[in-house]
Amino acid sequence: MTKKILIIDDEKDMRVYLEAVFRKAGYDTETAENGEEGQWLAEAHQPDLITLDILMPKKSGIKAYRALRTSEKTNSIPIVVLTGLTRLDDFFGDLGDLPQPDALVEKPIDRDAFLEQVKGLIGSE
Repeated sequence: MTKKILIIDDEKDMRVYLEAVFRKAGYDTETAENGEEGQWLAEAHQPDLITLDILMPKKSGIKAYRALRTSEKTNSIPIVVLTGLTRLDDFFGDLGDLPQPDALVEKPIDRDAFLEQVKGLIGSE
């Protein structure tokens, strides 16, 4: 069965790019343009992996991360955080009992290294 990846990012160009990268690698994709929509899709469709941008409108990536990690429906789904920020201590320093993200990838993304991380987390088909 083909693995499904949920891409949560407010930048349309990034969503389109990641969809193309993942589909070329043999994954199915679904996209959300904010954390609120992403949380709903994750709970409803149970993807194999979630990529999550940090800075987004409506529900920030941090709030979405917290919601995804505390929901029984989504707390076991691997989450890869994508960001253009270089200092994430301020964002992830107060997660409390929540685990750190499964991977952290800085933008701009090194496509090959990123796909290797994804394969390491969920494998391929």
